Amino acid sequence: MGALIQSCQLIVQPKNKSPGEYPELAMHRREFLLTGLELSSLALWQPGVGSQDLANWKSARRGQYKGQTSYVLETKTLAAEFIHQGGRMVSLRHKASNREFLVQQQSGEYLKAEYAKVMIPAQAAGYDDMFPTILECFYPDFPWKGVLMPDHGEVWALDWDVEQEKQALAFSVSGVRLPYRLVRRARFTAENRLRLEYALENLAPFELLYLWSAHPMFQVEAGCQFILPPECRRAKTSTSLSGRIGRYGDEFEWPIWTDSKAVRHNLSLLRGPEAQDLEKYFFSDRLVHGWCRLAFPSSRLILSISFSPKEIPYLAIVVGENIPGDPRTYALLEPCTAPFDRLDLSTSYTTESSLMPKAKRAWSIEFSVDLA
Repeated sequence: MGALIQSCQLIVQPKNKSPGEYPELAMHRREFLLTGLELSSLALWQPGVGSQDLANWKSARRGQYKGQTSYVLETKTLAAEFIHQGGRMVSLRHKASNREFLVQQQSGEYLKAEYAKVMIPAQAAGYDDMFPTILECFYPDFPWKGVLMPDHGEVWALDWDVEQEKQALAFSVSGVRLPYRLVRRARFTAENRLRLEYALENLAPFELLYLWSAHPMFQVEAGCQFILPPECRRAKTSTSLSGRIGRYGDEFEWPIWTDSKAVRHNLSLLRGPEAQDLEKYFFSDRLVHGWCRLAFPSSRLILSISFSPKEIPYLAIVVGENIPGDPRTYALLEPCTAPFDRLDLSTSYTTESSLMPKAKRAWSIEFSVDLA
């Protein structure tokens, strides 16, 4: 949300997999008690299907979204819709409740991005990849030192190539100001679980520095709650419109925080449009557990994002609640390879978000939706 900011699991264990193969997906009773939901009340979706059965209830097809050709992946539980520009996932919908998780553009016709132009609130929606930066900055090192990296990176504003498979979609895009190729494959691995698999290739004979961040804008309401791993206890402020969490670079405790006016806040709970606030912060410690969750009490759904913390070691949160110029209420959970949004600054926090000459790297994230 770079320009916007500047302007103001229950995951079911897969069949035939032991718990040890998915340690980052473990859910503890303590985490559910944070949301006020009793473990005994959880209605678990049980896959219980083999690969042939899986093929029978998931499909890929073409569609239309606000005047754009779209590509839809769906199962009996979830439907995910994508378009060419940015490879953006414009919709992630839970069918039984008809809940749309992703923020929608308000215009009748889709408002397309322009390369190297700032992302404006009317464009911001859905799920994008932020790469190779989030905030506009200059590339810091040879041989591209001084090259301007656009706001929110390059790939959100480019048209991705799409290959439609029977039960998956493959998206790919090439860099403009840096020599790379990024591929993302989307597929359902279970009826309630959408997996995005990434492959990045450095096409140059020089090391490539980059910052990748997931950028899902979720539609939320007052009472929605973040559920995070135990290591997420201290965070650093990137933006705070109201000053509730201080100024840029300030560190604070999470989720319970007492501000400079001795007011106590539960930062895991969303306040809703009356807050009129915008906040972004990064957690200070690297992730040990690869998951983050958002609970929706009104529909008793929990949306989880799962990933490997070795591949994606940092997490940021953005909350916008009826700010000037943007009356929407939204939240972003942003697993990322480096903190603090700017490629030139991120190298001060980690040296691992880089790719050797002609090298390749793969990672993945998974969205799942469960009843609580």
